[in-house]
Amino acid sequence: MHKNIVNGIVILDAIPAGDMNTARRLKEDLLDFSYTLDKTLEIRYIRIDTFLDLENGISSILKEIKAEGLIPWLHLEGHGTDDENGFLLAGGDNCSWSQLKELITPLNINTELNTLLILATCFGGTFAKAISTTDVAPVSGLVGPKYEVKTGEVEQGFIAFYKAFFNSSSLKEAFIALQSTAPKGLYYRTSAEHFFYEVWCSYKVTQCTKKEIHNRAKRMRKEARSQNIAKLPSIGHLKRIIKKQEPVFFNKYRDTYFMYDTSSTTRERYPVTYKKAESKCKALTNRPT
Repeated sequence: MHKNIVNGIVILDAIPAGDMNTARRLKEDLLDFSYTLDKTLEIRYIRIDTFLDLENGISSILKEIKAEGLIPWLHLEGHGTDDENGFLLAGGDNCSWSQLKELITPLNINTELNTLLILATCFGGTFAKAISTTDVAPVSGLVGPKYEVKTGEVEQGFIAFYKAFFNSSSLKEAFIALQSTAPKGLYYRTSAEHFFYEVWCSYKVTQCTKKEIHNRAKRMRKEARSQNIAKLPSIGHLKRIIKKQEPVFFNKYRDTYFMYDTSSTTRERYPVTYKKAESKCKALTNRPT
């Protein structure tokens, strides 16, 4: 993962009333860590009983980002939904990962791709399914469980996570500490760059085989025929066009996802290239099974 610029942590508390509230306890732990280790991090706590609470809370953070220069990580404590596509607000209503993504993307845009999302919920890692590499990246990175997780495991794990981060200022060290408290493979993490390359490689493996490119060229020729084009291009010519356009589309999606045209810093911090992508895809496909 890239080293994030961060000066605050926002705790979103979706723990139902009556449950052990690990969000409030985390707030106190973070304040203690910050004081004891003399680290300057703004700690914000937002109770989200309803979707309106969530909207208002995110809106208030966005105002702080714009007016005060706050660059926060978002840490959500709550219960994941059984369908693994979202979480439950404290009042009991569902919030899908897609809805959460729409709310927090403006934070990531205004922090210039520095908003890490930490989901301390069952199935929090499945937020990745809501991310599309053809849109602006909603987060700089994601950390969350792939499966169900117990309250005690969450509390123990993220205390270790933040303690390691406060001590080292390293997200990598923090994640290692988190993993050390949990069964192997429980927690998922990714960065915007790693996720983009991973999705591109998946696309290459599934959609860019000789057979798929040939079929795509046939569909293009059929479409050209339906438009009564006088001189139909050959299948071979269309296949060459498809291959030639591939880097162009890669750059188009990259520029949008990493905000190259709107941010003054992301191009330098995330030097993503077609050449690197091709190298990663080759390494992936040549890996021994």
